[in-house]
Amino acid sequence: MNRKLERNLVIIAGIWQIIDGLLTILVYGTLKKIEGANLIENTSFAYMKAMESVVGSIYIFIGIFGSILIGLGLFNLVCAKKYIKDDQVHVKVAIWLLVCGVMSYFIMDIISVVLYMSAGMIMLAKNKSIKKLVIRGNQQIGGIS
Repeated sequence: MNRKLERNLVIIAGIWQIIDGLLTILVYGTLKKIEGANLIENTSFAYMKAMESVVGSIYIFIGIFGSILIGLGLFNLVCAKKYIKDDQVHVKVAIWLLVCGVMSYFIMDIISVVLYMSAGMIMLAKNKSIKKLVIRGNQQIGGIS
């Protein structure tokens, strides 16, 4: 059975996560850094040092979060190319896609939720039909109808 739809959904989701991670680091991180710099102006030295520390920590967190998104996107691209094969049952990959969908739900990335959940559910549905085809093929080969 053809797995082209699932591969395409996972590839699109992986590309989206890479773009989302880059946007998070470059755009959102830069905006937070600028907002923090605006808060630091015209304040006392002690308050300025404290705010500089907080802004730096927030920027590091944003960078780590964006890097995790980029890493997941790259991993899912590799998963789509290497592990999602036609005419094979893929339970672990389907579970991984559903887990990615749940994680995306918690970080409110609706595009990833739709893509990963769709790919995971389609993959699980096709797994059932592939299993039935394999069982039916084995019965016909063995002479049992």
